[in-house]
Amino acid sequence: MTSSAFRTRPPVSTASGQLSLPTRQFRPGFAALGLFLILGLAFSGAWLYQQAGAKVDVVQVVRQVAVGQPLTRDDLSTVAVAGDLTAVGAGNLESVLGQTAAVTLLPGTLLQREMISDGSTGLTADQSQVGVAVSGAQMPADGLVPGDTVEVYRLADGSGEGSTQLLVQAATVTAANPDPQSNGGSLLTLTVPRNVGGAVASASGAGQIAVVRIKAPS
Repeated sequence: MTSSAFRTRPPVSTASGQLSLPTRQFRPGFAALGLFLILGLAFSGAWLYQQAGAKVDVVQVVRQVAVGQPLTRDDLSTVAVAGDLTAVGAGNLESVLGQTAAVTLLPGTLLQREMISDGSTGLTADQSQVGVAVSGAQMPADGLVPGDTVEVYRLADGSGEGSTQLLVQAATVTAANPDPQSNGGSLLTLTVPRNVGGAVASASGAGQIAVVRIKAPS
């Protein structure tokens, strides 16, 4: 038995005594099924192509926002992008206004929830947070991440006068981002004792700061 859309008829004798050639009987049901499968594959391919190129609107940073600064409407816009993203959806733009940047936000960045906070710092009365710029040579080569504990030093100046000074025995890194102005450098937010916050900021401003990662005090 054949499974094709055609079935072969056996040869038959004609009135003249000659045998007619075998013929195939057309089966419209099989032809219709084949056409259905072809169309189904075509539509499936078109759907997959459209899904691969589907875009969604998400929130994008258009102006640089420093760590700790609140987000305003002028800092943000929306953009349509394709792919599986975790960025804040355009429909939620209003919900992030007034929240503060947990990291330095650069223009073109697709905003994610992890990059912002509600403004609560968790600081005690005797603590302060200070932003510092540390060159790549004055910090661990593999970088720092929020939660690391570091010692903070003020280095001697280039003239050779003075000596290296320990400013903070155990500061906590609360934010860490690449410094776009320094190859290999980082912009850090450190939680330090309130009475040395100014000294740490001064050392950073003078380019004389170094940090050393240590084990967190028990």
